[in-house]
Amino acid sequence: MSNGPVSGNGIACTLPQGKTALWTATAQATNNQFVQLRDSRGNIIFTATGASVDGHSPTPIGNGSFVAGDPSNNYMLYIGTNGGASWSQVIWDDLPLTYSGTTKISSYNFISEDSSDQDFNDLWLSLTWFDHVG
Repeated sequence: MSNGPVSGNGIACTLPQGKTALWTATAQATNNQFVQLRDSRGNIIFTATGASVDGHSPTPIGNGSFVAGDPSNNYMLYIGTNGGASWSQVIWDDLPLTYSGTTKISSYNFISEDSSDQDFNDLWLSLTWFDHVG
């Protein structure tokens, strides 16, 4: 069962130190979407902003990769509009895939609602970490 909806003003997620993570963000709204990941010290890991090219078509607004470096493994995700001027409602879940008791990959998915139509398609973020790369 999914989590939420919750406020986009700080959603806790766990990324194991030393693991490679990939992320991609897509907007499907006229409002300027905002997503930012910070480590436990408040350091910004990534930020993406943008809107749909025509107000309704899925539009990529950012992607990348990084090696999780926070020794606490604790991160906070912020999802909203206009640079964080307001926070969206977010539904999210984490899907870990395991083999022999070891998580091989874990993928967080977040969908947001920035207004009142409750379609929860204004921003989609996928954040995935791998146990091994290469």
